[in-house]
Amino acid sequence: MSEQQLILNDTFWKFLVSIEELKEKKEKTLFCSTLGIDDETLKAFMEFLHRFEIMCDADSDYIYPLKIKCQIKMEFSLCEWLAMQSMFKEIIHHNECKQYYQKIIENKMQLALRANERFNLFKKPLDKSMKPSDFENLKKKIDYDICFRHSIKINFFNSRECVIYPHRLVYLDGVLCVIGESTNDKILVYFSLEDIKSVEEFQIPYEPNLSQIEVNDFIGHLRIINGKEERLILKVYSQYQAELLPSYHFLGNPFVTSNTEGDMIWAATVEMGDDIFHWLYSMKERIEVLDPGHVRKDFAHYCELKAENSKMKKVS
Repeated sequence: MSEQQLILNDTFWKFLVSIEELKEKKEKTLFCSTLGIDDETLKAFMEFLHRFEIMCDADSDYIYPLKIKCQIKMEFSLCEWLAMQSMFKEIIHHNECKQYYQKIIENKMQLALRANERFNLFKKPLDKSMKPSDFENLKKKIDYDICFRHSIKINFFNSRECVIYPHRLVYLDGVLCVIGESTNDKILVYFSLEDIKSVEEFQIPYEPNLSQIEVNDFIGHLRIINGKEERLILKVYSQYQAELLPSYHFLGNPFVTSNTEGDMIWAATVEMGDDIFHWLYSMKERIEVLDPGHVRKDFAHYCELKAENSKMKKVS
């Protein structure tokens, strides 16, 4: 395999991710079978790392964690950071089939954007006619109508309108949405709050046809389409000081148990996004991300970026 073929090979990049995340020795046959490679390909991948003086050790039975893990850090001025985002615009905002190394960069850029959301070049602003306080009031109004089982008339910024029976406020594809039952079609629909100008109580009573179970199934199907679901598993050291129900997030198949040390183990299927990282960061002293491995790694980097960002603010 030539170097050019190796660099364009998705399996090579999956090997790099796997070897960097390896914490203890692993049976070589299991390691190779997980990646779908043979001993000869593994040897070629390992030899390629030698050119960077990164020694990857393996014997006839086991492959071992890297003794030296390389961390490369860069600092950007505002101009350089915005230019970097512009350069990688296609990778960040287009979901067509990508090669694995592009997905690695996309993941890293998204992580940096979460930690520095103030300087996100492509962050979708609220409509200019809606102030942040108006957005908060809109959330409270819809929450109130959900609680008291009111049908609502929604007025959109594009002058459209519709009437729904609201079931839930929830994040979908990173955007806060209201899910409701159309009073005309008797089907579930959803709308981004960013597109809503105002809501008002609809005076004609409406009896909903769809149950909360059907609403949950609807959310689950939408999240599968968006492809951002993860089975998040946390170790909770202080359950009484940790807020384990993130606002406006749907938790699929939640589960709680305890390990032998008495720590709480919390698990749920969530839609990963900025708000989940904010929520985890608010409990960083009281929780540990156990799984998935890439989320644990991303959250550690997120905390580092937040700490560096805080230092820069203090200096300025």
